[in-house]
Amino acid sequence: MRLFLLFYNLVWLLALPFLKRSRRTSSGWRQRTMQESVDTTFDLWIQAASGGESQLTAMILKQLDTLLPENRHVKILVTSGTQQGIDTLRKSIDTIQSTKLYISASYFPFDAPRFMSCAFDLYSPRIAVIVETELWPGFLVNAHSRNIPVLLINGRMSEKSFRSYRHFHRFFRKYGPRKIWAISELDCSRFAQVAGPEKVSLMHNIKFDRIKTAQAGTADGPVGALLPTDVPFILLGSIRREEEEKIAFTIEKLTSEKPEIVIGLFPKHLERASLWLSILQRHGIPCCTRSALQRPAEPGSVIVWDVYGELAGAYALAKTAFVGGSLINLGGQNFLEPLVFGLKPVIGPYWQNFAWVSRDILAKGLVHEVQDEHELCSKLLDELETEEAREEVIKQVDDYFSPRKGGTNFISKEILTFLS
Repeated sequence: MRLFLLFYNLVWLLALPFLKRSRRTSSGWRQRTMQESVDTTFDLWIQAASGGESQLTAMILKQLDTLLPENRHVKILVTSGTQQGIDTLRKSIDTIQSTKLYISASYFPFDAPRFMSCAFDLYSPRIAVIVETELWPGFLVNAHSRNIPVLLINGRMSEKSFRSYRHFHRFFRKYGPRKIWAISELDCSRFAQVAGPEKVSLMHNIKFDRIKTAQAGTADGPVGALLPTDVPFILLGSIRREEEEKIAFTIEKLTSEKPEIVIGLFPKHLERASLWLSILQRHGIPCCTRSALQRPAEPGSVIVWDVYGELAGAYALAKTAFVGGSLINLGGQNFLEPLVFGLKPVIGPYWQNFAWVSRDILAKGLVHEVQDEHELCSKLLDELETEEAREEVIKQVDDYFSPRKGGTNFISKEILTFLS
């Protein structure tokens, strides 16, 4: 192990000049290299890889604050490896306003053993928590050498990660997390093969706790003023660049079959809006950007969204919706958001980024899966003819997700048990 750490540390040192030139890894450089640090020790160190894991960490922090008695105080270090993650953590700290938690946010140090050794010497956490997957050797070895329990929570392991990690199962069985809570039977099986079955248990995914349904007919913000009365509104959300050709075909087919509709097109990256105008104009389809629209759109036209923050309000008004990133093998985008408003979304076959939801949601009829753009057109047209009360769908959504909630409270109690 000593030879491995020497070699591993050398690889990191050789990589540092390249990492410093990268926009992604140069931010927070002094914290990543332990030239700048929080000058205190901590009870708990929580590592959240990026923005998504940081949102889950924020939920845990709020729950810990709720569970702690008034006379107990916990010092917590939260870290992330990205600017988005750090921003999310800092915003969450500002909103908690706790008298029981002392929370500091910092960039996660580079995993070079010398940086990690410095971090553990300075921070001296009583326990460390990893959110979801990241298994850094330097972090794990330093925690192990100091007998600091490492807990991996909300654990998930992709097939790609599993293929890599399983080759190092001897290392992870000795130095890996002391306890792993995984979010599905499949993830449990993969972690068990990598780290040992005695370490692995099942928990509800914390992400389910974020799903809070809205009342039918809740405020739609400025979107309602853009739509003509009694005209069906079809929403195509989070459309990725790689599937633009398929979506252009879909729009052409929909407007041909149902010329009285209005379509709302939400590119995943808003800088694609002007390119979408060119695509639609080339197909002879009336269109305009959201920012240029001053009155209700004309039936048969497409509104290309080029402003942030209105997708949720549009879901609340849509008759039917497709959630993109799923017609091409891109992993999918968040198809749970329309369900919050009582709208059953249509998605393509590629949604592995949301495999934690499980395919049971298709069997329950809450989400419709299609295989290609031809099936997508047919399904969206069928949904236009379907009458289903939003209140009833919202009740179905609550019934489906309620038994799957509680992960945040469960894991917060487990963390406090280890701290005790």
